[in-house]
Amino acid sequence: MYARVCAGLSLSFFCVYAQAQGSLAQRPVLIATSDQQTQSSKAQQLHLKWRSRVQSLLDAGKLPKIDMETSWSEDTVRGYIPGIFPLMDELGIALTAADGRQRESDGSAGYRWSNYMLEAADKYPDRFVPTTNGGTSSNWLEQKSGAGSFIEQLEQQVRSGRYALIGELDFRHYMSSHQCAAGHKHRDNSIPLTSPNGRRVFSLSHETGISFVIHLEPEDESLAELEKMLEHYPKARVVVAHFGQLRHPEKQKSFTPQKVRSMFGKFPNLHWDLSTGWPNREYRCAGSDNASLLRGDTVLWAANVLGQRDTLQPEWRSIFTEFHDRFVFATDFGSGRPPLPGFLRERVANFERIVRDLPREVQHAFAYKNAWRLLTGKPWD
Repeated sequence: MYARVCAGLSLSFFCVYAQAQGSLAQRPVLIATSDQQTQSSKAQQLHLKWRSRVQSLLDAGKLPKIDMETSWSEDTVRGYIPGIFPLMDELGIALTAADGRQRESDGSAGYRWSNYMLEAADKYPDRFVPTTNGGTSSNWLEQKSGAGSFIEQLEQQVRSGRYALIGELDFRHYMSSHQCAAGHKHRDNSIPLTSPNGRRVFSLSHETGISFVIHLEPEDESLAELEKMLEHYPKARVVVAHFGQLRHPEKQKSFTPQKVRSMFGKFPNLHWDLSTGWPNREYRCAGSDNASLLRGDTVLWAANVLGQRDTLQPEWRSIFTEFHDRFVFATDFGSGRPPLPGFLRERVANFERIVRDLPREVQHAFAYKNAWRLLTGKPWD
């Protein structure tokens, strides 16, 4: 008689395969420690609160939305909570998975992990999803490792079982228009997905089942790396930010409906968020010199000689309906943005523009059902 213990199916359980002597059949046995049982019970209670919140908006005749990609500073938390809640109710924003930023310098070495978003989720569990710090600090961008590094702490925090989502991590990131105007060239960064720290992130998701968000401009080389990593870590659950946003199209020639369809067909755990551009949105950091104007930085919209219209191109509409389980709502708040209330109205309006002509079941999948599955591991229904 023997037993084999395997980890990785979840943070809460170990899987023990026991086989009786002389038997050919193996059977899984779930063993949970008291701490793991407590953690599992807390997760179930949290999911009930989330469900109640989403259902309340459905009962009010609204399309509930789970925001899967946004970044809130500590000043944002202090300045807008709880006053922003009535507007969120009006807009149908049920849950917000906001990643936090590094703590202010306090003389300590290494990355300074912050807990203010975790504290917000503890105080308002029916409003915020426990989400890790995002990967935008110099510690992450310089790809530091070892004791005290961002990646080391990220692994420890995720394995603690306290988080439901890994916040947005910058890999390939272009400067935004305002960053470009301000000369913030450090925001034009490129970290290969295949780098050691990139592999650690994919491995972390593959091992724990916790989804993660990445900022990855869909350059030809970046998409090839993404395919390579998804092949190597098939259980890693990835949400790529800003679907259809092509700000340097000369580097992004392979991002086509055919390519996206192929990737979705091969990789069931690949997702994109829909915090993306509206028709004719201008990008003022285009071209090889980062000094050109690109009008219409999002390729989803139908166009004529006068510019883009507020209607989806048929090819992209087909992708949305065929792969309706791969897209999530997001707002992408962060530094340099307009005040939060107007910003949320604008982003919700653009999402509604995207889904306006899609079937009702697709609208609900994009708004909350796909996010629900990524956060809980279970379908909404």
